[in-house]
Amino acid sequence: MGHVNHARYLSYFEDARMTLLAASPAGLAGAEEDRGYIAARVAVDYQSPATFRAGLMLRVETGVSRIGTTSWTFDQQLYDGDVKIARCECVLVGYSYAEGKPRPLEADERAFWAALQ
Repeated sequence: MGHVNHARYLSYFEDARMTLLAASPAGLAGAEEDRGYIAARVAVDYQSPATFRAGLMLRVETGVSRIGTTSWTFDQQLYDGDVKIARCECVLVGYSYAEGKPRPLEADERAFWAALQ
């Protein structure tokens, strides 16, 4: 159909979030230390199609719009050059796998995510 399928946009947004999670204080091994994260909500607004072509490179910009007691919200934008093609809002929750429930964010996590506000 000549465009990037909308489902791929979710993967682009997730890849950008995973890069940040890997750099965060808990890192990707956070679940092993019982400092895991889970997605509570993901919403995408599709604004313009990304036309498929050789050499296509899309860019994701990610910031943090809110930090709560147990969660924080990513605000992400997907661009094709200078054209914004989608926006994603994702709420992640600090999660204790040992207890099977949300956990409060620790001070180092709060500081890390606050730097992206």
